Amino acid sequence: MTENSRHEKLRSRIPDFLVLKGCDWRNLSRRSREKVVEDAFQYWRASGFPYHRLSRIELRRDFSRVLNHDWERVCRDGQLISSNGGLRLANAYQPSMWKVRVSRYMSPMDIFRDDRLLKAAIGRAFLIWPTRYAANASSLRRMLKTFPSAASVSNYRPAVARAVIRKFSRPGAKVVDFCAGYGGRLLGALATDRFYLGIEPNGSQIRGFERMQRAIRKEGFQLPDTRFVQGAAEQCLTEIPARFADLVYSSPPFFNWERYSNGALQSFRRYPTYDRWQANFLYPVIKHSFRILRKGGFIAINVTNGNRRPNLVEIRSIAEACKFTEVATYPVVFPKVPYLHPRDGKSVKQELLMIFQK
Repeated sequence: MTENSRHEKLRSRIPDFLVLKGCDWRNLSRRSREKVVEDAFQYWRASGFPYHRLSRIELRRDFSRVLNHDWERVCRDGQLISSNGGLRLANAYQPSMWKVRVSRYMSPMDIFRDDRLLKAAIGRAFLIWPTRYAANASSLRRMLKTFPSAASVSNYRPAVARAVIRKFSRPGAKVVDFCAGYGGRLLGALATDRFYLGIEPNGSQIRGFERMQRAIRKEGFQLPDTRFVQGAAEQCLTEIPARFADLVYSSPPFFNWERYSNGALQSFRRYPTYDRWQANFLYPVIKHSFRILRKGGFIAINVTNGNRRPNLVEIRSIAEACKFTEVATYPVVFPKVPYLHPRDGKSVKQELLMIFQK
């Protein structure tokens, strides 16, 4: 069988509605449009949530994009220019992220599990994306993330992580991440020659880190050593020897804005008011970071450029109290997807990366 005939055979198994573009759907009669939405709904209800599923070729390609990304192009003009390279790979091993509630919004999984909302999401995808196959897995994921009344957590951009790690640590250095999250910074570290130690309260996320590493190694890539510790960051950091790390690099949770789980180890559960959270979580992790860094080492902390806390002023105050010296604050620039939160009219989103030195 030739390669073309294989592709034709595979394509013949794909339901018609999965290869129907929004512009073609619009040209159908009302009854036909409703049938397409119903057929797509029944398909996804039977198939389950459209998680990322990478082929071996896609995995190799995605990791190679991070590995070969020019880190100096990320760090330019006093900014960190974001790239989505490797993001799909990191997300593919963290299925729990689709269930996470952000503030008052519904999660993508909440939308998917509700029959009425799932049908509405499929119909909306056909309506607003004339050039996309609106009911396929990729489009449905996008719609579930951006559907009205829904919001989703974001993973850290691996290409940005790799650039920061290379800029602020030497070859063979040790990097500590006290809030390892969904593995974006881990993936950036795997594309360097630095040792990475990640602390994370959720065991499911750590298992995702391990699966991702095994999959990348299986494709023949040589990876640096890593270590993962499950637990509360402010406690786990006390067990790390003094002057162990060359770089501490993390993105602390924004208190209770993103509720990653209801587990007892979650910092917003242990410290349910912001003042308690700041005093018992944020201050200790920065203080212990100073202790575990070698002289001249750096700490890089990601904060938002908006109203969510902790903000730049609060991080700066704690870092200075812990005897850090501020080095720089970099805007991290994320080009916005046109359909994502269009209400503010901005074409880019910015966060901040604060750099301090011991």
